[in-house]
Amino acid sequence: MVTETAAPRRPSIVLLFVSLGAAACNGSNSSVPLPEGGADDLATDGTNIIDIASADAIDTADAGCDPIAAPNAWASWVMPNPARSGLPNPTSYAVSASGNQVTDNVTGLVWQRTVDSGTFTWDDAKQHCACLSIDGVAGWRLPSRIELASLADWTIANPSIDATAFPDTPSDSFWTSSVMVEDPGLEWLVFFGSGFTSYGDMGYPYRARCVRGQPPSTVAPSERYTVANGIVTDTQTKLNWQQALSTSLYTWADANTYCAGLSLSGAGWRVPTIGEIQTIVDESIGPSVDATVFPMTPSAYFWSSSAVVDDPSRAWTAFFANGSTYRMAMTTPEAVRCVR
Repeated sequence: MVTETAAPRRPSIVLLFVSLGAAACNGSNSSVPLPEGGADDLATDGTNIIDIASADAIDTADAGCDPIAAPNAWASWVMPNPARSGLPNPTSYAVSASGNQVTDNVTGLVWQRTVDSGTFTWDDAKQHCACLSIDGVAGWRLPSRIELASLADWTIANPSIDATAFPDTPSDSFWTSSVMVEDPGLEWLVFFGSGFTSYGDMGYPYRARCVRGQPPSTVAPSERYTVANGIVTDTQTKLNWQQALSTSLYTWADANTYCAGLSLSGAGWRVPTIGEIQTIVDESIGPSVDATVFPMTPSAYFWSSSAVVDDPSRAWTAFFANGSTYRMAMTTPEAVRCVR
């Protein structure tokens, strides 16, 4: 049951001013403030780190500016949790000697450290990343939804990202390469004011942070998941999920109590973080989760264990009608799927 305003079909855009932005690879762009995004109205293994100083770096003289495809997909690595959360797989970053690139020691992805001061439409953001050269290295692309969400630190706000690894990050919405399947004119965004995942019209200008490294996994669910004794094991993220849901709805406190007391082939169950629960989102379908592996999953809001740092009365939920995230009053009864 949702007691507050549901997510709009398209985000509400508040235009406070328009200013000229930095030139993109093949043209200029303009800058506007963030959308409301809907959310405010609702309550590694480290073995695949890219050596950014190696001779294997792409020679910009040979690189074109054709955007690199990164299809809607899911994480093919362990999802980091904010270091201060005390949860498994804490974030860990390594800044390059030049200070221009950041390697995520958990996912192995390499990120643009400081973002362009301008904003871009979705197509221009993809082009911008494709044309980007940092330290003489090309091969950059716009990140997928789950890749960009892996940087969001829900324990801090304004901005909700590690400020040492990624200084001067604006509390703005950033484009991803992921398309909303039910409406190809809408693409996924991550808002780094608080860390939620929403969507925006491809013609509106937002920020862009580029990435390079192996694209997210597109293996079939039959290869990604194994199911035994009511437990779904994700071979990519190494998380174990409760397969069959409780028919009850829970407040946030009761959801945490329920998962902590769950006895399903042993103990150790908990409510997933907002980053972890997004790893099972399947953006290609609705409800946005594999129905064979997770049968009878409703298009409902599911609790995460992540409290909203700037509003202690609310916690983050994932909306499995499409995979977006919203903050919900902790007293609202919602669904929960436990993890360990």
